[in-house]
Amino acid sequence: MRQLYILLALLVLAVPGYAQRQQKWKAPKRPKPLKWVPPKQKAPEVIDVWRPYVFSDNWFVDLRGGVNFSLAENMAGHGLDICQPKIDLGIGKQFSNAWSTTLSIGIGKQKGWASKESLAASSLMESGDYNFQVISLYVEEEFSIVRQFFPYNEQRRFDAQMFVGAGMNYSFNFDDKVDRWSRYGYPVDGTDYVNFAFRGGLQFLFRASETADLVLRGSYHMVGDNYNGVKHSPSFAFDSYADVTVGVRLHLADHYGDHRYYKVRRWEATSLRTTEPKVADLLDDEKVKEYQAREATEHVVFGELMQTHISFYIDRTFVNDYQMDNIRIVADFLRRHPNVNLILKGYCGASSKSESPDMHLAERRVAAVKKALVKYYDVSPSRLEIWFDETATPPFPMKGEWIDGVVFQMVEK
Repeated sequence: MRQLYILLALLVLAVPGYAQRQQKWKAPKRPKPLKWVPPKQKAPEVIDVWRPYVFSDNWFVDLRGGVNFSLAENMAGHGLDICQPKIDLGIGKQFSNAWSTTLSIGIGKQKGWASKESLAASSLMESGDYNFQVISLYVEEEFSIVRQFFPYNEQRRFDAQMFVGAGMNYSFNFDDKVDRWSRYGYPVDGTDYVNFAFRGGLQFLFRASETADLVLRGSYHMVGDNYNGVKHSPSFAFDSYADVTVGVRLHLADHYGDHRYYKVRRWEATSLRTTEPKVADLLDDEKVKEYQAREATEHVVFGELMQTHISFYIDRTFVNDYQMDNIRIVADFLRRHPNVNLILKGYCGASSKSESPDMHLAERRVAAVKKALVKYYDVSPSRLEIWFDETATPPFPMKGEWIDGVVFQMVEK
C-alpha cells in the first residue's frame, strides 16, 4: 500500500512539469517581407474624337433646281405637262457627323385642273387648266442613314440622308381665268393663301470635291386643302405635291480652314487638359520643354532633311493638334533663316496594308502641311516647293499607327 502512495505522489509531481514543458512559448514565424513591384506602365491609349468646333463652323449653302407637280384633286390622269419648274435655296449647319439643320426657301410654278364634271357642264372653261405660283419656307432636320449604320470613313464619297421639316406655304398669282370660272359656279378662288406645310423625303449626296457635294433630292409636301385655290372638304384637310431637284451643296470653311466635319486622334493624356488643372499644367510644362529641345536640334544643312517631320495616322490626311507644334517649329526655323527654302516631300504608307496609292494620301498630306504653314504662320508660298510620291517608302520608320507623311528638305534660296 505504501508503494502505491509513493507512485501516486510521483505522478502528481511529474504532470505539472510535463504540462509546463508542453506549453512552453514559441515565437511565431515572421512572414516573408513582400517584394515591391512597380506598377506596369500602360501605353497611352489612342482614341478617336471629333475636332472641337464652334458655332461659326460647319455651315453649308444649297442651290438646287428641278420640277414640282401637284398631287391634289383632279390631277390624276394628266401627263408630264403637270411638271413645272422650281428653284430651292438653303443654308444649313452641321451639328454632328450625321445630323444637320437647314433653313430653305423654294419658289416654283404649279398647275391645277378643273374637275371633269365642271368641264362637261360648261364649254367656257376650255381645257380646265390654270397656273399659279408657290413659295415655300421650311426648317428641316437632316439625318444621315449611311453614317448611322456604317463606321466613320473620311474617304467615303456617297451619303444617303432622310429629312423632315415644317414651315409655311404661300400660293399666289393665280391665272385671271380662275375668277371667271368662279362666276360659272366652279368652286375655285384666286385669292392668295398661306398654309402651314410639312415635308419629308430622301436626298443623295456625292462628294465631288473637298468643298462641294452633288445632291439629288426627292420631297413630298403636305399643305392645307385650299393651297391650289380649291377647297373640297368643309373640315380641315390636306392637299399634297412633290418635287425632284438636283444641285450642289457648298461647304464653307471652318476656323481650321477645312470644309468637312473631321475626326482626329489624340493621346488619352491630352484629353485631360480641360478636366484636371494640375495635370494640364504638368503637361503644358513638359510640352514646352519638349518643344524647346526639338527646336534646338535644327541646323541649316542644304540638301539634308530637317529633324522635324509631320506624322499622320493611317488613312488620315489632316494635321492634328499635336503635329501643329511641329508646323510651328518649321515656321520659326524659316523665320530665323531667311536664306533657306524648303521642299515639302509627301509620302503614303506604301508598306502598310491599310494605305493604298489610289487614296492619294501623299498628295493630300503635303497639301495640308503647306496650307497650315501659309494660313496659320504666314509663310510665303514662294519658299515652299511641293513633291510627293504615292509609292515611295517614307524616310523615317513607321511608329505604331503613325506614318511620317511629310518631311522637309532644306535648299538654298
